[in-house]
Amino acid sequence: MRKLRPHRPSSPVEYVNAFCEARGSAIHGQGIFASRRMRKGMRVLEYIGERVDKEESNRRGLELFEKSKESGGASVYIFDVNEDWDLDGDKPYNLARLINHSCEPNCEMVDEDNRLFLYALRDIEKGEELSFDYGYDIEHYLDHPCRCGTPGCVGYIVSSAQRPKLLRMLRRKKHGRSLVKGNKE
Repeated sequence: MRKLRPHRPSSPVEYVNAFCEARGSAIHGQGIFASRRMRKGMRVLEYIGERVDKEESNRRGLELFEKSKESGGASVYIFDVNEDWDLDGDKPYNLARLINHSCEPNCEMVDEDNRLFLYALRDIEKGEELSFDYGYDIEHYLDHPCRCGTPGCVGYIVSSAQRPKLLRMLRRKKHGRSLVKGNKE
């Protein structure tokens, strides 16, 4: 894989690697787009950054989240790597941090020996924005509105496994029924 170049926000289109480029996104801020056709199963790029222990990761995550509430920008670029370490991808050299969430993603992040790689879930056409499911927990769904705009979007960034539960919660809320603790979801 080629070495990533530093991100310069003033650049309208920036080379990431032989397969993708960074530019403005309709989903949120900037995104990563296919600069050529990609086949299903292809390794697209690596998510890189600084390895930090769990305590430091939690501290940074909370700090970044608070800043994002004020700025409206992206919040946290931290991935769980294993029981002891996380990867803080909030670094200018990590253009993979610009990949946006989608409720109908065309890529997935895969852990290979504590390294994170983005793989194509299906064939991706040149010019298409790359996306993956951020997999956020439902517990704080109100903190993470989704802007992907896909037909399957639930309006919040939560893992695909938790979307049916969130939809039930939203329907109950819409109809004025509150959830009673202990109800099966």
